[in-house]
Amino acid sequence: MTELAAAQRNRRRVAAMPGGTRDRMVAVAKLGFPLAAIFVLGLLLALPLFNAQEFSFLLSKDSAGQANERMRIEQAMYRGETSDGKPFEISAADAVQKTSDTPVVMLKTLRARVQDNEGPATVTAPAGLYDMDSDVVEVSGPVKLDSASGFALDSDTVQVNLRGRTVTTKKPVTGRLPMGTFAANSLYADIQGKRVVLEGNARLRIIPARGRGAA
Repeated sequence: MTELAAAQRNRRRVAAMPGGTRDRMVAVAKLGFPLAAIFVLGLLLALPLFNAQEFSFLLSKDSAGQANERMRIEQAMYRGETSDGKPFEISAADAVQKTSDTPVVMLKTLRARVQDNEGPATVTAPAGLYDMDSDVVEVSGPVKLDSASGFALDSDTVQVNLRGRTVTTKKPVTGRLPMGTFAANSLYADIQGKRVVLEGNARLRIIPARGRGAA
């Protein structure tokens, strides 16, 4: 075996070890895909409220009564499929726009459930604000994401940019992967590019037994 081949083999062996480069790449990939559920929470809770011709809500008979606000919807629920055919269900206990001069809709008791290949992924949050001018949803925490694939995420406040298809939080974030746990001071996710960046004291703890079980 030549020295070059031996060096390449050694690099591959190191990368494949628990906590090595390969493990870190796999962890980041698995971290990114469930975050699409957070984007779905912002996108599909907000847009159906203002595109009634394209979307339909399941409303109780007394949910759309007269009110002083420009718009109020209670116990709203929307079901559909993602672009890759995965079924989802979105619900909000309350959605209110105070006046036509204020392009902000207040959302309460948010829940999104998205069916993944390995089972459902669920996102819950107590409240959120949707800015119709900027297409940005500020989801107020605690924001919790849990999936059947062994992924979980906890954060305080999450910003969903509907136009840019990004998810950002400047608050500390912690979570669980099938292969271990992670934590950071902030998180940025590019949903379209399936890329996640953990910043500020980022820690990724790989538990070898979990890594082998998930493989």
